[in-house]
Amino acid sequence: MTQAFLRPYAGLRVEDYRTKLTVTHNNKDLIFMHPAYGRGTYADVKAAIGKDSLRPPTMAENASLIYAVFDSDCKYSVEIKDIMAEGWLWAFTGTLYVPNKGAFIQDDPKIRRGMPFMDRESLEQKLNAKDPSVRFVRFGYQVGEMSFLKLAKNPYVIALAGEEGAEKLAKALDKYKVKPFLQSFGSVDKITTRVSALDFWNLGIGLDVDGDKHGGDLGGSAFGVFVEKATEGGAKNSPAKNR
Repeated sequence: MTQAFLRPYAGLRVEDYRTKLTVTHNNKDLIFMHPAYGRGTYADVKAAIGKDSLRPPTMAENASLIYAVFDSDCKYSVEIKDIMAEGWLWAFTGTLYVPNKGAFIQDDPKIRRGMPFMDRESLEQKLNAKDPSVRFVRFGYQVGEMSFLKLAKNPYVIALAGEEGAEKLAKALDKYKVKPFLQSFGSVDKITTRVSALDFWNLGIGLDVDGDKHGGDLGGSAFGVFVEKATEGGAKNSPAKNR
């Protein structure tokens, strides 16, 4: 094992024979399965991932993927950058915007009619119970173009991707010196549900963090997350086969 493998936030590590793309996430290995699912709607891509017994990625997990991609120059990294340039990467973390209050963020919410189904009362209960899958941030956070440092400290981005994820998103493209852009709502007139994604802006070299996507948009893709499960004999299951 080389020193590069031991380095925190190391780049993309590829196992071609399994088509496993491994990144560091919360100091552990996180496995994405190649190829990507899509392009398609939020609901269709999630359903396709589930059919292969994989899990849809959260925004925090996609942040780790993007950080690794921009720390690598292999063909898979080029492919993922192309996905973001031509469309976007769905992140299965939804946002419920509430007038005069703020934004509830939930990882992998249930889907109803193509969009996340996020009930305010249920979210408040989960928040009070300290369920880590649900977060809340009050309005007042900055939206639009901002510095990399401000993106890393933005309360909405932290709620969306976690502190580590916000830092990774900010660092992923700082070498290009093009400021990132946060697509979100600073206020709403009615309760509004949206999905999240990552793509490029400003001639394809600026990071665009989306928290206001419509799930019916057709241009999104995602990589399924592989989760090992013990079988009766104690062996681990195998990743889904190539499609």
